[in-house]
Amino acid sequence: MNTASLHETYQVTPYPSRPVPLSHPDHLYVVGRLHGLTPAKIAGARVLELGCAAGGNLLPMAASLPEGEFIGIDLSERQIEMAQAGAAAGGLDNVEFLAGDALSLLAGGLGRPFDYIVLHGLYSWVPVEVQAALLPLCRRLLSEHGIIYISYNTYPGWHGRGLVRELMLRAGAAAANGAEQVAMARAALDDLIAAYAQNGDAYAALLAEEKARVDDMEDSFLLHDLLEVENHPIYLDQFLARADAAGLQFISEGNVAASREENFSPEARRQLAAIADPVVREQRIDFLLNRSFRQTLLCPKSAAVQRRIAPEWLAGLYLASPVRPLGPDANGASGEAFFATPDGGRFGMTAPSAIAALNHLALAWPDFLAIEELAAKIGDGAIVAQLAIDLYPRNWIDLLPRSAMYTTTPGTHPKATALARWQTQQGDFVTDLRHRSVTITDSFTRQLLPLLDGETDRGALLASVAGFDDREHSQVANDDPETLLDAALHQLAERCLLVQ
Repeated sequence: MNTASLHETYQVTPYPSRPVPLSHPDHLYVVGRLHGLTPAKIAGARVLELGCAAGGNLLPMAASLPEGEFIGIDLSERQIEMAQAGAAAGGLDNVEFLAGDALSLLAGGLGRPFDYIVLHGLYSWVPVEVQAALLPLCRRLLSEHGIIYISYNTYPGWHGRGLVRELMLRAGAAAANGAEQVAMARAALDDLIAAYAQNGDAYAALLAEEKARVDDMEDSFLLHDLLEVENHPIYLDQFLARADAAGLQFISEGNVAASREENFSPEARRQLAAIADPVVREQRIDFLLNRSFRQTLLCPKSAAVQRRIAPEWLAGLYLASPVRPLGPDANGASGEAFFATPDGGRFGMTAPSAIAALNHLALAWPDFLAIEELAAKIGDGAIVAQLAIDLYPRNWIDLLPRSAMYTTTPGTHPKATALARWQTQQGDFVTDLRHRSVTITDSFTRQLLPLLDGETDRGALLASVAGFDDREHSQVANDDPETLLDAALHQLAERCLLVQ
């Protein structure tokens, strides 16, 4: 089984195709802006994805950016056919999918340079000679103001993960097919953990951690992510040396919070503060975190990347915040208000303008407000800018380069995108308009969502709801249909799935 070609394995077992939020052009643009760059405008941007699988990442990008131009390339004809079916069902004429070897297909280019290039789940999973050609190819195809998103497996974290991979590969070496290989690999890991006697030592902790990770993986994801024939991790500094040789440079990790000094111990912060070279600093962070996977952003070497955010770079952006007001605390300072963070923590604010700004954002959530609009509401533009500078790198504020496409208030003719309506009929996963994968399993919503075409009014929807087959929960029979419809629509709006 392990001698099968990449083409054959992806033809037989397609890769799970999901959105990758950190690869969306909206996000790449914002991170570029916050590093002093002038990224290409989102409207009309040209986007290339190499290793696009069945289009789970590129299709919702095309749906959310109708003025853009999108091209996806994958080695597997089967996955490309699936992507093309999604484009047709979603009514997307701004995306094209091509099957074949990317190096050959792109030898002569594909028109003007690309503003954003995405490589997710590709770089570490191709032969080394292909890997060596990818960064030079991307630089040749990239516009001068372009940004590349690229994910890859990294050391030192992959040293431990590699031990588990080798065990599982050997266990499934004689398997007749992918399903059998996965079953044999899972059983081998379970057997090793059951047999290992030294509870509580480092190896037992490693096995337990990898066991939890493997258990969370779909079989098809496990087959391609951990058990694929090609898997070539790399240290970050080695990767960035290759990028430098290709005419590219490091901007940031896709998740900018991953490198914030505030997230580390006092001693780690002291050490990191003494490192001026961003490459050396990032490599030290990988050792601190034992990091095994990176989502890195690159740009041409000619660009002037800045490491401190200037307030003027925030002009024209939109912001939202998931933090929730908790009010004052008896042990807090006079006038101090506290806010809950998405990760279960909390922080306090004493500046009245900052408190007011966060309260406005909490009321608007999940909607975005223009920075200038929020500044006008509280009468303090400097405070709004400083909040964004301080909280965005902690994932406590979100930024967009444009107003959100979704509505938080369902209209008289509720509408989900054609792509989302089609996705509902394919399985449990739907992509929201924040480019996140949303699971919808309740039968009521699954039957309702395909009807939300923007032409059907609430009266017609009510008539349809009355005829829903909902034997699993029997909620339509036992509850008021109008109340159920209204609740479902508001939930879809809160989950950023409605455009009107």
